[in-house]
Amino acid sequence: MGEWFDTVITITSPRPFSEALEGLQGFDKKRIAEAIVSDDPGLTAPSGFTSLAASGSAIEGAQSILPELLIHQEMMIDVATRGTQIQDVNDYYLARQVRLTSLCPASNVPYTNPHEDLWAWFHYWKSEGYDSYRERRHYIRELFKPSIRAAAGRAFAAVHEREPTGWERVDRGLVKARADLDVASVEEAWQGVGLLCREVLISLAQEVHDSDRHPTTDETGKIISDTDAKRLLEAWLRHEYEGGSNKEIRSHIRASLDLANNLQHRRTATRQLAASALKRHRRPSRLLQYCQADGKKDNRRD
Repeated sequence: MGEWFDTVITITSPRPFSEALEGLQGFDKKRIAEAIVSDDPGLTAPSGFTSLAASGSAIEGAQSILPELLIHQEMMIDVATRGTQIQDVNDYYLARQVRLTSLCPASNVPYTNPHEDLWAWFHYWKSEGYDSYRERRHYIRELFKPSIRAAAGRAFAAVHEREPTGWERVDRGLVKARADLDVASVEEAWQGVGLLCREVLISLAQEVHDSDRHPTTDETGKIISDTDAKRLLEAWLRHEYEGGSNKEIRSHIRASLDLANNLQHRRTATRQLAASALKRHRRPSRLLQYCQADGKKDNRRD
């Protein structure tokens, strides 16, 4: 006798995508579940799925606009149809409304939700005579349709998070560059990401360069400026890792600086170039690993 098993679907995604998926109504979940199993005729589509948040991960900035819009939309529908108490969720609504009001215009996503809080939405549907749940759902879905369509159609450059270096100016510069990339939509803003990437390298060079141990002049005898990231890092490299093959690290230093400088001055800068520059600075490179190892070495001596 054969056994029959239910198809179980679990979707793991970073917050707030996981929250948006979990908050979808039943028929939306069913459509997604059907799409997931559509390529396997041997599976029976379940009526929905379970949404889990990936451990320790979260999406912020422009990349979070779509799930934030979906969560906001469903929250407004919930209080108007499912009996969710406004006082229980209004604080969340207020915080998300502030984020969307800021993020959407900066990312060229239209956002015209006029309801400052859920009480304002409550008084609106009462004054407009939206007595049926159907009328309220229709109003909210039409209100959010242009925003969701625009956010779903945008391709946001993904830049993976990395662990903080522990050097305040380096970390602060990386965070700022990531935030600016998320909302940038014109050439000048993408050029600004290049400037920030260049400043990160200068801060990194200043952190690892020690004037007592590393040469303060270059090969020609010229005094190295404290903003010359390339020569500061090469002076550090020659002293700390002499005798080894440092071609890869030296190439990385030059490539990172060249990319940042090119982006900073490129009047035809693009989101892809800005994302590439930031990825080169954020990924676990040998340069950063060596710099951090050198910092730990200094701490042990102290």
